[in-house]
Amino acid sequence: MNIFEKLKNGEPVDMTSEEYEPAVAELIRANMALYKLNHSEPTPENMQEGFKNLFEENYPNGATILTPTQIDFPKQIKFGNNVFINHSLTCMSIGGIEIDDNVQIGPNVTIVTDNHDATNRMVLKCKKVHICKNAWIGACASIMPGVTIGENAIVAGGAVVTKDVPANAVVGGNPAKVIKMLS
Repeated sequence: MNIFEKLKNGEPVDMTSEEYEPAVAELIRANMALYKLNHSEPTPENMQEGFKNLFEENYPNGATILTPTQIDFPKQIKFGNNVFINHSLTCMSIGGIEIDDNVQIGPNVTIVTDNHDATNRMVLKCKKVHICKNAWIGACASIMPGVTIGENAIVAGGAVVTKDVPANAVVGGNPAKVIKMLS
């Protein structure tokens, strides 16, 4: 099992260990690709080339992502079709992010999959985030590790989501709570 599979499985990983070195190399590669992407004129050609460079073989053909963006481990993200992501997305994606079909994500959204051990902060503990189809994440929302956003759910702007969101629910607040259910 490689380091990325281990992190997706939620196994603790010491960031000072030799086994973590491929993650450091990928972080540096992605950061260099992001710099070029975020500082290029946003023509369709530049954007396509920039995102292909960032995501490599995981290029999100079915997604529109506006720049600037900050994605630390792009190869750990899986995109569905017809996904729209507004500017200033931040993904700490080492633990894996899955974004299903027809998801909309507003500006300044943060999605986090990693956390640190409370007694040894050099140890990563990751949990995958899954955003199910037709979900809408409002501006400035934060999605924390291990959360699943249910199908057709709406996350209100500014919400901090720390627990799973049921399908067809509207959630908001800090921590996010169900405001109402959609019919």
